[in-house]
Amino acid sequence: MGDAKTTQPNSMESNEEEPVHLPCNHSTISGADYIHWYRQLPSKGPEYVIHGLTSNVNNRMASLIIAEDKKSSTLILHRATLGDAAVYYCILRDHSGTDGAAPVQYLPDCGREGI
Repeated sequence: MGDAKTTQPNSMESNEEEPVHLPCNHSTISGADYIHWYRQLPSKGPEYVIHGLTSNVNNRMASLIIAEDKKSSTLILHRATLGDAAVYYCILRDHSGTDGAAPVQYLPDCGREGI
């Protein structure tokens, strides 16, 4: 489906070593669409984080919580650090290779004003 769309907040902030929950809405998802998360660190190319189809998934970097109706998901960074500051992309991918993507930028709050 070429009309799969995702929406995410423009930015998120948190304290270091605390969990960060990055939401993604994908109300037009089809049954065959996988939910993929990538991140792009400053001056780097995109990097795979995690993906899932219908059930929650965990790996060493993060957890992916998928709503029962699949219309939303949340990427959880369990103990975010300054090194996790990046643009995070939630992307829907079906077997035909068409995508819908939206970025969210995560900026950790390191206890300093103006970050």
